[in-house]
Amino acid sequence: MKFAKCLASNVQPEWRVYAVQYKKLKQVLNPSKSNPSTTSQPTPPSPPPSLNVDIDVDLFDKIIAESASNLKKFFESKDQWATEYVSTLENRVSKLQQSEETSVLSRRNSFVGDPESEHGSSPPNMVTVTPNPNGSSSDNDTDPETDDFVMGTGNILSTEDMSPGERPPRSPVSPEQSMMGPMSRLRLNTGGSSGALSKGGFTSTGSLKDMCRETAANEHFKDYIYSIKSLRTFEREVSLLLEFLSLNKTGFSKIFKKFDKITGRETRASKMTTMVQVTIPFLETGGALRPMLSKVQALINKTLLLKPLLPSGWSDRKVYTIGCFDLFHRGHANVLHSLREFGHFIVAGIHDDASYFKLKKKHPIDNLEKRMANLKPHVDMIYVIPSTDPMPYIQMAVSDQDIEQGLCCYARGDDMLEFPGRTWVESVMPVHFLPRTEGCSSSLIRIIYHGGDEEAGKKAAFAKTRYDGKPVDDNGDIIRTN
Repeated sequence: MKFAKCLASNVQPEWRVYAVQYKKLKQVLNPSKSNPSTTSQPTPPSPPPSLNVDIDVDLFDKIIAESASNLKKFFESKDQWATEYVSTLENRVSKLQQSEETSVLSRRNSFVGDPESEHGSSPPNMVTVTPNPNGSSSDNDTDPETDDFVMGTGNILSTEDMSPGERPPRSPVSPEQSMMGPMSRLRLNTGGSSGALSKGGFTSTGSLKDMCRETAANEHFKDYIYSIKSLRTFEREVSLLLEFLSLNKTGFSKIFKKFDKITGRETRASKMTTMVQVTIPFLETGGALRPMLSKVQALINKTLLLKPLLPSGWSDRKVYTIGCFDLFHRGHANVLHSLREFGHFIVAGIHDDASYFKLKKKHPIDNLEKRMANLKPHVDMIYVIPSTDPMPYIQMAVSDQDIEQGLCCYARGDDMLEFPGRTWVESVMPVHFLPRTEGCSSSLIRIIYHGGDEEAGKKAAFAKTRYDGKPVDDNGDIIRTN
């Protein structure tokens, strides 16, 4: 693949405006290709590289300087955001630690006072392990149905975090145990006695439906979801930023090599040295991003140790969500990826083009077919909503059996708490909210690339964004196209 295409396909859509202008620089170096002759006469043979006098060296240097300046502004804004956001992440983990201390869903508290277990000895189906010393994280950290936990030493880790050879054999489930209800299975899994969990715990009769509702309302659970989702999103964001810097470094190096080949000069080494040591040194070092990445990975490992216990049957649920998914971006992907925390099967409703226009007073950039194609790799099933009111359609999508058995829930980003149809949805299933990916939105991408207003697009590209990702000016007003 040509590097220009590689750069375009591997850079986030809203970041392309900040990248090295590789294609434009190539056009300066190859003016005959960028301005092909309209006559039918045969093209004369190309002159030797050293004799190519059509290259505008001043224009080339100007575009290089502009690319470096744009990249510097972008990096400085991201570096500042990341530095400040780390404090937010640390506060979320601290809040999680506090809520976990007194939670009925705590892996530690679930074994306190167990008459069958003295001084933190492990109940059946438990294994003592130590945390991952590498501090690395995985997108498949735990399975709520199959995790084995240990209390007593304070070291808690799922057997899903072990290699297959390290996992101990599972104790067989007796016929009596298989007939137990969800609440009984939770007590069994946590090593509790036959008495109900009482420490701020469940007040339900033990049905999966009731237990899932109470889990959704539990502060420990909500703090865990906000912590792990925002940490994983930040980890991906920093990784993408480092990859973006690496691609730009390669781009500068390649274009300098082309410049030398065409002009017969030898400037690549000196120009790259100036670039990475003086002009934009973060291109080589990554600035503060690399240590931040290590710090966040350690926080992820810490957060996983505070993961709450979940009702048996939790991961069997279907997870419903609804959206428009225009100009599909990493913010969409991050939320959809996180829906797996609530169940194994993701069902997404998507508004058709007509209802999109009625809702947003503008046409989607991507038509319904493209939006569905972008969405499908991240979900298990899609249904179309041809109305501004999604309620009748989600009512038909959710089975009465799943509602009755508690095998469904609804989840979405927290940028619209009062979403259409919430009253009915919340009456039949738990509703979960997830923190959105900051500085990322379809609105931002639309203004930069599809607004038809170049001045507003440039202004939006380097503007601050609200929590919902929309660009704002110095007064806090949303930047719009004319």
